[in-house]
Amino acid sequence: MLRAILAFMTLTMLLNLGCPSNSGKAPLAPSQVIGEVELYTFTPHDQDFLSDAQPLILPPDTLLTDALESLGRDLARSYFFKTYTDKQTDIHFEVLSVDEIPTPSRSLRIAVVNMVDTDTDAMKYFFQGSAGGQTTFYMLAATFMQPHLSPPLLDGLVLLYNGKILPELDHINLTGILTPRSVWHVAKRAIHGARRKAVISDHDRRELRNS
Repeated sequence: MLRAILAFMTLTMLLNLGCPSNSGKAPLAPSQVIGEVELYTFTPHDQDFLSDAQPLILPPDTLLTDALESLGRDLARSYFFKTYTDKQTDIHFEVLSVDEIPTPSRSLRIAVVNMVDTDTDAMKYFFQGSAGGQTTFYMLAATFMQPHLSPPLLDGLVLLYNGKILPELDHINLTGILTPRSVWHVAKRAIHGARRKAVISDHDRRELRNS
């Protein structure tokens, strides 16, 4: 009887040691949250494709998928909200998956994002023409991948259109895996331009106060 009691106590102790006391979820891997990063949204530009980069403030413990959802919502309510004919669209984005590829230095993150466009307004308006198509390409790729970061928010982006691989388009290539390098220079130029404007504005305000 004593042996049975001791065995029961030993088993209970082992179970308590082996199980976390807070019954919470397993801790998130660093790659699953965005951390302390500066995310930006962009405004289209006739010549430079992107301009007026604006910070998007999210808590550092925000899940990567939630951050991508927030970036997609910003695109839907700004750049894709209306066509140049003033027609309101129903374009929105779904983050289908974020896959990680382990490497010796860090995990590479590749997301699959579905662009939902039931009226095919993107094909009629946003992907048409050389300048318009290129601007749309940079808006999508730079917003979701945030290529100015080191490492970028995403190392690769697969963009689907209404659940399917995008067809080949005349002026842009959105087929396959997009990489940050393809949009890095345009995004950096937009961010640096916005920072220069902010510095000039601060200087002007100081001059006005001192005058």
